[in-house]
Amino acid sequence: MGKTSRSLIDLIDVAAQRYGGASGRRLAELAQHGGHDISHATLNRLRQGTYATRPSDASIRAIAYLADVSENTAFAAAGVRAPGAVGYEPPSEAQRMNTRQCKAIDELIRAFIADDTGAVATRSDLTNLVDARQRLGAALSAVDVAQPATGQLVAAAQDAMRCIDETLDILSNTSAMPPSWHGKPPEEMTDAELDEAAAAGDPWPAYIRTRTKERIDVDGG
Repeated sequence: MGKTSRSLIDLIDVAAQRYGGASGRRLAELAQHGGHDISHATLNRLRQGTYATRPSDASIRAIAYLADVSENTAFAAAGVRAPGAVGYEPPSEAQRMNTRQCKAIDELIRAFIADDTGAVATRSDLTNLVDARQRLGAALSAVDVAQPATGQLVAAAQDAMRCIDETLDILSNTSAMPPSWHGKPPEEMTDAELDEAAAAGDPWPAYIRTRTKERIDVDGG
C-alpha cells in the first residue's frame, strides 16, 4: 500500500488517546514493554500517512495491542488479510532446495500476497518478480531431474514460473507496467531498445528478452 489507510491512522490516534496523548516514542516504548516490536519512527510515519509500504505483521499487531482492539480488526484496518491460525509449511521436499531456489520461492510467495491484498505493483515489485523467475530458471538448469523427489520439485518450479508469466502478462496491461518503450510494444522492440529499456530499470523488456532467449534455446537457434 502506497499510503497508510485512514482506519489504521485512526487506530494509532485511538492508541495515543488511551495513553493521554502519548507521542510515537512513548507508544513504541509501551508496545515493547508489552512484548511487541515497533519503532517510534514507524508509528510516526504510519500516523502521518507517509509510510511507503505495507506495515509488517509485527507492527500491525503492536498497533492492535496499543489501541486495545483485536488483531483481526487491526489487519482489516491495514487493508490486509490476517494470517491464518495455522502457519504455512512447505512440503518436505523443499528441504532439498538450495539458497537460490529458496529465495526465488520467497519472492513468489510475496508476489502472491501482494496480489491478494490488491496492492499496486511498483517497479521494484515487478523487478523482484522477474528476478525470481530468472533464479528459478537458473536453479532448474542445475538440478538432477532423474531423482523422483527432484522431479516433483522441478514440476512445482515450472508451475511457479508459469504463474509468474501469467502475473506479468496481466500486469503488463496495467498502469504499473509501461506498455511500450518510445511508442513500441516489447515484441516490436529491437535488441538494442530492449537493452536500453532494461538499463532504465523497466522490468517488462527484461522479462520479454529472457523469454525470447528461452525460446531460442528451446528451438536450437
